[in-house]
Amino acid sequence: MSQRNKEMSRTDWRTLSFEEKQKLYNKLSEEMSLHKRQLFLQKVRLRTRHFSLALEDMMKSQNASALMRTADAFGVHRVDVYDKSEKFRVSSGISKGAEKWIEADFHNTYNEGGKKEWAEKLKSTGRKLYVTTLSPTTKPLELIDPLIPATICFGNEQDGASQELIDSADELVYIPMHGFSESFNVSVSCGIVLHHLTLGAGQAGIMRGLLPEDEITTLIQWALRTVRDPQRFI
Repeated sequence: MSQRNKEMSRTDWRTLSFEEKQKLYNKLSEEMSLHKRQLFLQKVRLRTRHFSLALEDMMKSQNASALMRTADAFGVHRVDVYDKSEKFRVSSGISKGAEKWIEADFHNTYNEGGKKEWAEKLKSTGRKLYVTTLSPTTKPLELIDPLIPATICFGNEQDGASQELIDSADELVYIPMHGFSESFNVSVSCGIVLHHLTLGAGQAGIMRGLLPEDEITTLIQWALRTVRDPQRFI
């Protein structure tokens, strides 16, 4: 069963009340070691929705998988994927299982429209949309205010961001380079951007962590991806 279908089969419990979700997680916790429970609580309190990541038409699943791993490493909880080909598959050898811990959404071009509609959906969260470019005429990364909630979009490895995304962006961002190379690997770029923004946000006093409802939902998701035969509980 694909990751997307697995998620579809786990939607009923999401309608439970907060108290019912707590009871469900308590039951799931009984199936996990003390170390795993403590690790989940530690990591969920380091998640952030202040920033999210968006990937547009990645040519190679390995690169998208690496970016998911990078997002998880920085505690960025949400990753949106525009995959027109509908052929994206997580490369677990590259992601190191990061797809289990992040919230990934795959934009369905058949039911949800094209890139303009996707950009509007990203901006509807209240975050600014920052699109990365290679143009030094756009805003350098160090001038981006980390206090502002933002979605950072990385475009296609070969062609960069589409014109639809560029036109929809609140800000176009580039990473200054001082050598002969004209670009970074997309995974390296993602690491630089997320490190700069999450570090700056933390230094400015932006606290990590999720709202209580979001936190218990995330803990349940993680537990369902960890325990044996999770369907017993839902």
